[in-house]
Amino acid sequence: MVDLKAIADQYDIDLQQLQFEKGEVSLEVLQAYIVEHFYPRIQKEEKLLGFRKVIAERLSESYRNAVHVTINMDIDPTNLLVLKEKTHGNPSLTVIMLKLVAFALKDRPNLNATLEDNVIKVYDSVNICVAVDAPYGLVTPVIRDVDKKSIPDLVTEYEDVVSRARAGQLKEKDFVGGTFTITNLGMLGVDSFTPVINPPQVAILGINRIKDVVVLENNEPRLAKSMTLSLSVDHRVVDGAPGARFLQKVKEYFENASAIE
Repeated sequence: MVDLKAIADQYDIDLQQLQFEKGEVSLEVLQAYIVEHFYPRIQKEEKLLGFRKVIAERLSESYRNAVHVTINMDIDPTNLLVLKEKTHGNPSLTVIMLKLVAFALKDRPNLNATLEDNVIKVYDSVNICVAVDAPYGLVTPVIRDVDKKSIPDLVTEYEDVVSRARAGQLKEKDFVGGTFTITNLGMLGVDSFTPVINPPQVAILGINRIKDVVVLENNEPRLAKSMTLSLSVDHRVVDGAPGARFLQKVKEYFENASAIE
């Protein structure tokens, strides 16, 4: 016997309210409600065929444990820091970056995707998982529709999932429907690393520390800020050039950061 209440509790669904809206609540009705409200909307779906399928099979066979490709790019985070300071409430830099990365994913949606059973799904929803270093291990709860939410709303949701992750209070709903992942080791002083893709997603962005560097300007040395972005992509789906173009788009948003809602 399927326990509908146990399933509903994992998603904070009020069965009485659902019954009022839908009539008799069956497992099928509950599952349809969960898919509608907690899973990403599919923009397009295509079978992994032909050239791409051949590449996927060869890479999987020859490099079963090494299908990741990591691309590193240095950026100037000066305007990012200015935006953080002038945004109401002085939110964490991670929240600011979540919003800007969501914009980049809307511009380059092929990285906002998953690969399962030789099917690539590219999503309209931008549901970003955030890596959290919980006492019991690394977890990646999801924040949904990041591109549509205001900074205050993202701050509230980010602080909530991080708090619940560290307290061991995450539910099933916090782990379903992710389309991309961000992991920030910059706060731990890391300069560069190889992020591991969060399957079935096809890409993950690693954030590294902000550091002082000496640059030449008009043949004169000056002190500047620098940060390395580390993007890992699944080479079965995303080639190096599209990955680099996405990273360039992220760099563009970070370096030209201005007021955002």
